[in-house]
Amino acid sequence: MNNRRLLDEGDIDSAVLREATLKLNFIWRLAFTYKAPELLEWLDDLTEELTLRRDFVQTTLKSRRASAVA
Repeated sequence: MNNRRLLDEGDIDSAVLREATLKLNFIWRLAFTYKAPELLEWLDDLTEELTLRRDFVQTTLKSRRASAVA
């Protein structure tokens, strides 16, 4: 894992998602550099929530792609 970035914002077309990615990367650098317990806990909570929602996102993406083809 790249310790300077959590996510690569270079491949993101959406300005809103790119801005959110830049902010998450900033929080990651702070947490990594200073070993800030509250930031590390927040990132852990965020990761857990995103993992719990993975099935929903994958299902939604599949249904949107199928309707786009039709």
